[in-house]
Amino acid sequence: MAGRSLSMDLLEHVLALRAERCFDRLQDVLSARVTYQLAGDRRLMPYAGTFQGRTNACVAFQSLDVEFELRDFELSHTLADATGAAARWCARWVNRGTRETALIQGFSHLRFADGLVVDWVDFIDTATASYLAGWLPEMPAFSMSGPAGR
Repeated sequence: MAGRSLSMDLLEHVLALRAERCFDRLQDVLSARVTYQLAGDRRLMPYAGTFQGRTNACVAFQSLDVEFELRDFELSHTLADATGAAARWCARWVNRGTRETALIQGFSHLRFADGLVVDWVDFIDTATASYLAGWLPEMPAFSMSGPAGR
């Protein structure tokens, strides 16, 4: 139980540091060889990709924050075991240029070793984020459809 509890606490701490843009403190909980991945199609979102090492991971976070401000970050549906944890989350993203906003849904999965994050994958709604950034001329039809594409 202690391992699961520790993983949950670390997940909450790491995601809070990310949401609050505390990159210096975030580097303290990342392994020197951490792998960070923002899953998605680079054609829809240039920030998608895999980044190796704590410095590159934080640069990836900071480059996304140049475009967007994250507000009202909320975790939900968390789960953990002794070696990792995952959570669904949502946040209001604000385009720093246009000030348009959208609610972005996401899912983060983190693996830990020796109290540090060694692997971190974020899955986000890249279509909505890309539209908000102005990279897509209009909201994709599948984003606006009902459940299961209806």
